[in-house]
Amino acid sequence: MKSKIFHLKVIKIKSGCNFELSWENGKTIAAIVDYPQDLDQGYQDWKQAYINCYKNLRGKVPKSGRLTVKKDPAALLREAEARFLSIFHSWLRDGELYEIREEIAKAATDSSINRRYWVDILLTCNCPELTRLPWEAWEISTTTRTNLSGFGTIRIARVSNTIHAGISHDKIIPSIRRRARVLAILGDEKGLDFKEDRKALAHLSKLAEIKFIGWQPGKDSTNLKQEIVQEIANPRGWDILFFAGHSNETACTGGELHIAPDASLGINEIKQSLQQGIANGLKFAIFNSCDGISIAESLIALGLPHWGGDKRPVNLDIY
Repeated sequence: MKSKIFHLKVIKIKSGCNFELSWENGKTIAAIVDYPQDLDQGYQDWKQAYINCYKNLRGKVPKSGRLTVKKDPAALLREAEARFLSIFHSWLRDGELYEIREEIAKAATDSSINRRYWVDILLTCNCPELTRLPWEAWEISTTTRTNLSGFGTIRIARVSNTIHAGISHDKIIPSIRRRARVLAILGDEKGLDFKEDRKALAHLSKLAEIKFIGWQPGKDSTNLKQEIVQEIANPRGWDILFFAGHSNETACTGGELHIAPDASLGINEIKQSLQQGIANGLKFAIFNSCDGISIAESLIALGLPHWGGDKRPVNLDIY
């Protein structure tokens, strides 16, 4: 299927947000709307209700929060989700965004196209508060939704605000191997079971060369950090970097990986190693862990082409 492509920038500036939609031949629509004061709190209430409902998470569960469980946690979660989405939808129904919504809706109901097609919205936000919002649930119009409408199916994909162009393509070592190389880092296993992760990677053994590193009882965490740094920058290069364990968003260290019961590793601590790994051919990073927005932004800013992971805490029951 062919696609129509829109670029949507949402920039938070003080108490407002600047929306700019652009598409073919330099066409643009811009609008400024107030940022709801209760939207961030609505998200935090939903997140705390989720944590209360699903205690078994891949992230470190915070000990504080506004919500206290007085009734069925699942009911509290549904209520918190409904409140949060109500605030979110009300914000995006602002009259100032009418032209932007209608332009996208018009593209998704083009009667001149007699086949199914995609309407892709490439979304760029300038802060984590915006990036983590459920944009896929945006009710673009009363007759057009982000699933199927008419012949056009609307898809929303996030694009990093920090695309890095500092690594020249002629400096990246071209891949000449018959099999891909995968570096698998298994972090702190508290409350987790890496059996399925190992099994999934084992299925790739005929197609890829896989190396596992990670914490084991009795292993010194300082030596483990050094091993991780050295392996990421291995001169032979890696095609895929895989991490399983606990992770968290952080404001100053680019995201945090829990690599051992008593040790964590900030992305900024392995920045140089990652840059060397990318220069040696690293193309894709997969993080089977929680709260990965700041990790994703950090890796993309370093020049990594592709990243996959979770934006929020993850309930282990879904695995």
